[in-house]
Amino acid sequence: MQQFLHQLFRQHLRSGVMAILAALLLAACHDDDDHHGQKALQEVECKRAVLVYMSMQNSLGNSGYHRNDSAEIAQAMGYIPADDRLLLFIDDARPPRLYELHRSLTEPRLLKRWEEDFSTASKEGLQEVLTLLRTYYKAEEYGLVFGSHATGWLPQPQRPAPTSRRRELAPGAPRSGAWRTIGIDVGDGGTMSIDKGQDGTEPDQIEMEDFARAVSDAGLHLRYLLFDCCLMQCAEVAYALRGVTDYIIASPISISAEGAYYTDMVRYGLFAAPEMVASTYASYYLGQGSVPAPEEGGRNFFGTVISCIRTDRMELLAQTVGEILQHLAAEAVGQGGTPLQWRMGQALNYHAYTSYFYYRPHFYDLYSALAAMGASETDLQRLRAVVDETVVYAGATGKFWIGPSYYDFQTMPASEEYCGISMFVPQTLYTDNAVNCAYGDLNAAFRHTEWYAAAGWSATGW
Repeated sequence: MQQFLHQLFRQHLRSGVMAILAALLLAACHDDDDHHGQKALQEVECKRAVLVYMSMQNSLGNSGYHRNDSAEIAQAMGYIPADDRLLLFIDDARPPRLYELHRSLTEPRLLKRWEEDFSTASKEGLQEVLTLLRTYYKAEEYGLVFGSHATGWLPQPQRPAPTSRRRELAPGAPRSGAWRTIGIDVGDGGTMSIDKGQDGTEPDQIEMEDFARAVSDAGLHLRYLLFDCCLMQCAEVAYALRGVTDYIIASPISISAEGAYYTDMVRYGLFAAPEMVASTYASYYLGQGSVPAPEEGGRNFFGTVISCIRTDRMELLAQTVGEILQHLAAEAVGQGGTPLQWRMGQALNYHAYTSYFYYRPHFYDLYSALAAMGASETDLQRLRAVVDETVVYAGATGKFWIGPSYYDFQTMPASEEYCGISMFVPQTLYTDNAVNCAYGDLNAAFRHTEWYAAAGWSATGW
């Protein structure tokens, strides 16, 4: 999630009775107002158990987005199906708390308050909470919503990034120097507003392989995993997580800090089919949900791209991409063993490669990228067939903000020209500019992903 101006707070919560209701419900999720005390954890049998995991000891929590989300969730308690349970885990400036929400309750019920802070952007922290979910909620299906900052497949930085140039930014564009993998927790003594740990150290983050291990080591297999954070719908992440969840719902772009509208998510999405989770998320940005889109600003400014993929198709997708890459390599003439080069200007790009974003790479749409790289029409038809099996839902606004300037937007092509999953494409500029990148040589980092080997990128010389 990207930070944006707080005055763009959900429009419907500004008015009359709804604002009062939200304030009352939000009080139930506030430590200082919890007059019921902690309820001992007890085993519960249910059809579906969904955990909303808010790792918000960072700039998002500093701006109060977790409080907005908590209020929206609490408003929808009456819509939770009788056989299902919703758990809400919150970590912010206070020690973490875990709540239960159900249609039979009048307010969220505190299940556990940790006495001391712990990192919720670590394998150990995530695994601890997921183990509680699996131990005490015996469900037929599990869903996980992960809300925080993120940067897709990228590893943790090797060193602090160079100071970036200040430029004219879009309202609410990130102004901290943080780089993120999955989640961010500044810890005790950290500065949440700028995503820095104590004494300016770098905050905790989870790499995607450790995220997968946290889920599996907790003894869980997820029906779906919704990432309410930036850049997470990429082939590299989906392939790494294919063994721990059936579906991944996420965005390949840098999303608005507003994220999901959780009242609709609870009512229509979180306890439905995974593709409904994605379409409900998108409806808020498409102006098709229960809250009309504002004429300007807020979510309308940023736009969205969201998709839902079947992870059991990721190996076939990798195989198909690998065959296309082999064809491209075989067609190259006179390369002399040097890596293949491509002109990617025509590919749909979900992320700007710029000093302001510390030279995080382009996140190209997978289908659009292979078309730009010169895949044959036959190969593209085969790829489209596999993509259509893999992506069960893809929705997007007509344009979305890519940054870093106020005026930098990407226009979405026709639906058959993109797939809603991003993919890294190695290029010489990443090696040439490694000294300016917090991650060093992105081409070298890419070679350490499972996707690199599975999709046969070595055939291209990279």
